[in-house]
Formats: sequence, structure tokens, C-alpha cells
Amino acid sequence: MNHNHFEKHSALWVSLLAVLLSGVVDAQQKPAALPPQATESTHLEQRFDEVLAALNGMQRQLDDSKQKIDQLQAELQEVRTQLATASAETPAVTAEAASELQRSVQQLQNQDEVLQAEVKQHDQTKVESASKFPVKISGLVLFSSFLNDGAVDNIDLPILALPRNAKTAHGSLAATLRQTIFGLEAKGPMLWGARSSADLHVDFFGGVPYADYTTSTGTLRLRTALARLDWPNHALIAALDTPLISPVEPTSYVGVGEPPFAWSGNLWIWAPQLESINHASLGGGTLGLDFALIDPAAPGNPSISGERQPNAAEHSRQPGYESRISYSLPLMDRSFTVGAGGYYSRQTYLTGQHVDAWAGTADWKLPFTRWLELSGELYRGRALGGLGGGTFKDYLTDPDSGDIHGLNDEGGWSQLKAKMTQSLEANVAIGEDAGFGQQLRYYSNPAITDAYTDLARNRTVLANIIYRPKTYLLFSAEYRNIYSWPISGLVNTSQSLGLATGYLF
Repeated sequence: MNHNHFEKHSALWVSLLAVLLSGVVDAQQKPAALPPQATESTHLEQRFDEVLAALNGMQRQLDDSKQKIDQLQAELQEVRTQLATASAETPAVTAEAASELQRSVQQLQNQDEVLQAEVKQHDQTKVESASKFPVKISGLVLFSSFLNDGAVDNIDLPILALPRNAKTAHGSLAATLRQTIFGLEAKGPMLWGARSSADLHVDFFGGVPYADYTTSTGTLRLRTALARLDWPNHALIAALDTPLISPVEPTSYVGVGEPPFAWSGNLWIWAPQLESINHASLGGGTLGLDFALIDPAAPGNPSISGERQPNAAEHSRQPGYESRISYSLPLMDRSFTVGAGGYYSRQTYLTGQHVDAWAGTADWKLPFTRWLELSGELYRGRALGGLGGGTFKDYLTDPDSGDIHGLNDEGGWSQLKAKMTQSLEANVAIGEDAGFGQQLRYYSNPAITDAYTDLARNRTVLANIIYRPKTYLLFSAEYRNIYSWPISGLVNTSQSLGLATGYLF
């Protein structure tokens, strides 16, 4: 189109030039003697010079226009080349963009559900407390069922595999709601520049239910409780909670009456503690320096008239001591965390003998990608039965002299989590707790046939899948394989398939 326009203007100016030239020729052919004609000729020559000047200016403009047209054509060709190159990469880029968009939409939907729930909560009548400060009710109504192959210590939540003999049932199917959890969370006033808060959680896993219409199907039991003061980089906590040296837990919704890998490598006993939590920024991450005093469970004397008597740790008249150092670094909207801890407790028995209980621990939570994470803990120590290790034992007694010796113990667990979508995840994990075999065999008493006292090593392997179509609704299926070794004899095994349905509120 630009070339046609250029040709039309050129033809127009050529025609105009021909007309003007013919006028000039005619004027020149007339006699020069007449003064008026000479004047007209001079006038035409001036007009001719003006037209030539105008033509020269127009020619320059046409040349400029042609140069710009050529430049535009070159730029158009370059754009076409870039579009052709981008078209070859479009499918992969489009697929990646679509996937990212889908994840973002799903995340926004989940956030919208949470926001809607919070809006509805504000519309509800609030729980009134004596302090007039906010109180929040939360919990998990959990229906769980286990199909057990083999003999186990608890059909509602298998922890230990028992020998298969005539005294135990080989296989069972059980269902329960005793693992339902109820919680209260409260926020208090500012105190000494710190935010105050408290929470507690109970379940119905205490006691043993019987189907005789006279006993309950579950006894209310206190799980955890804490009151805390939080400053920007420091916190003081009074709590009934898991040990400070064991902050990480495996993931399971099928069994929560006792945490996963209880007595199989997870130090978990809920015990009274006073904790000092401290954080400082370091190299783009957070350095944690924590310390706690703990009243650990330990073998004690039977109660007298239902009153609690001091256990061996309390009889020593000093608390147990815990410390942990950790480092966390933000990584892919989560935290890369590693930690190391130490524990010491003095145990004093009525015979006047003492046992020094101790432990060294390591823990980690390592996100490899946005959907893959490795976590776990390791420990090595002595007299750890009161923390959920030590194969249920703190010490061994020499059958000849009656001397007490703390049981050396080691264990740990590790879990690989794969979060396939926002609502679907899978976990595979293994954990083991093992007393030192040589020590167990040397001080063992053949007359003792109790499964817990005779236990030398306990290992659990589990795999589960958890589906949460809504933030408040979950479904889970889990497989467990338990191996329990006695001090002498063959290993006892059990397999369990668990199903759970939960509603969080």
C-alpha cells in the first residue's frame, strides 16, 4: 500500500511538471519584442524555479518515507521471526503456566474456606470466660478402626506385637472414637511486654472400655496443657507436653491416642516442664537456644490409699534438665530445620542406689522440593523408659546382688512425606527403640514373662495416605507392621490395617 501511494504522488508531480514546461516553451516561442510578453516570460521562469524547489523538497520527503517503510518492513520481519520462535516453546510454557495457575486457584479456594469459616465464627455467639478474654474451642472428632493380624497389646492402637499362643487372640477387628480430641485456646492480656496465652487438650483414651453396659467407652484424659508468655525473641512456658529434646512427630491420623512410633523410637511422654525458648537472627535464618526443667516419669512405688508417691526422679529432689540448640532457614515457604539436644535426670531409689539418666538427641526437618520432605529424630542414652524409650524400662536389677543398673538404649525414626496436592499426601516411615542386648541378657530374669519387661527391641514400619477434601474433613488409610523382639527367643510380628475419618472444628 505504501509503494502504490508513492507511485501515485510521483505520477502527479511528473504531469504537473510537463504542463509547466509546455507553458514555458510556448512563451519562449513568442516574439520577444513585446515588452508585456517578456514580463510574462520572466514571471513564468520564477514560477518554474519555485516548482522545481517544491519538487526537490517533495522528493526528499518521498525518500525519507521510503527509508521509513523499509525500516518498518525489517522490524515486521523481526517480529514475525520472534513469534515463530515463541510458538515452538508455547506448549511447554503454557502447560507450566496452567499447572501453576491451577495450584494458585486451589490455594485460593482453601484460603477462602478458612476465611469463610473465620467469618462464620465471628458471627457466632462467643464463649464467655471469667477473664473476659477470647476463648476458642477446637478439636478433632475421630473415628478409627484397626484390622489386626496377630496378637497385639491394644487392638484400638497397636504398639507391641505379642507372642502367638493359646492365651492371646490371633487377629481382631476393632473400632473406636476414644481418640477424639477436644481443645481450648485462650488469649490473655499483655504482661511485662509479653503476650499471654494458654491452651489444653484432652481425649477419651484413658482407661480400658468393656462391653458390659456398666462401663464407659472411654475415660477423659489430659493430654497436653500450657500457659505461655511471648516476647519478640523469647518465651516462657509452663507445660504438660512432649520433651523439649523431641520436638518433631511423625504424621498419622489413624493412631493419635499415643503419638506414632511411641516405644518405637519416638520420645514422647507428656511431662510437666518449665521452658525458656530463645531465638535470634543469624545468616538469614533463626538460631534457637532453648532450656527446660522437666519432671519425667520414672518407676516408682505403688500408691498408698490412692495418693501419688514420689517416683525415683522426684525422690532425688532435683528436676531433670533439657537443652536444645537449633537452626532454621526459610526454604520454599517452609523451614529447613536441624537441631541437637541433651537431657539429664538423677534417679534415687529406696535402696539408696542412684541412676544417672541421660540422652543425646538429633532432629531434622528437611524440605527437598515443594512436595517432598524428610523428617526424623535419633537418640542415644540411658534410663529413658520415663521418656517413652528404653523398651519400657529405666533400669535392670542384678538377680544375684540386687544392684540397680540403668539400661543403655538407642533409637529413632525417620519419615518421608510426599504432598501430592493441597488435599492429598502420603507418608512412609520407620522407627525403632532398642535396649543394649548384652546388658539385657546379662541381667535378665527367666522367671519374668511379662511382654513389656521381657522386651528387648521394638520396630514399627508404617505407610499412610491422608485425603482432606475440605480443611475440616479428613480420611486416612494406614498400614503398620510391628516387630517386637524379646530378650531371648523369636521375634513377634503383627500387621495392622487402619482406617480413620475425622472432622476438625
